Amino acid sequence: MEDTNGSTKRLDEKIDGLSTRIDAELKLRSEYAVQLSIAEAKRIDAIRAVDVQAVAVASDRAAAQALVLASQVASSAETLRTLVAATAQTVAKQLADVSSGINDRISALEKSQYENSGQSKGGKDVWGYIVAAVAVVIAVVSFLLPHLK
Repeated sequence: MEDTNGSTKRLDEKIDGLSTRIDAELKLRSEYAVQLSIAEAKRIDAIRAVDVQAVAVASDRAAAQALVLASQVASSAETLRTLVAATAQTVAKQLADVSSGINDRISALEKSQYENSGQSKGGKDVWGYIVAAVAVVIAVVSFLLPHLK
């Protein structure tokens, strides 16, 4: 039985040694897992920080572009307003010139029409006077001729 006690003791010592070694390995692995998870968390945090910074830069750039575009839109609108006003003035002046020309021509036509109408009426009156004078002369001659004999 002493033989079995010695071999049991050696087995117990081997089991204790293996148990100690397994415990050390488990402790080492758990420490490594903790370090690995901390390193992974730091890596993810660094990636997030880069993403956050990229978003902030993109936001700043977008704001700057929006400001530039707003300025350009305001400038373009002012330029268009000025051009429309200038065009409106030019068109109004041209319309006034054309209207003035048309009114002058209409006035000239009306004047000509009145003058021609007066001349033709005067001419008719002259012919009327001539015919009346001839008729009076004929009447006087007709009246006087029988009395002269």
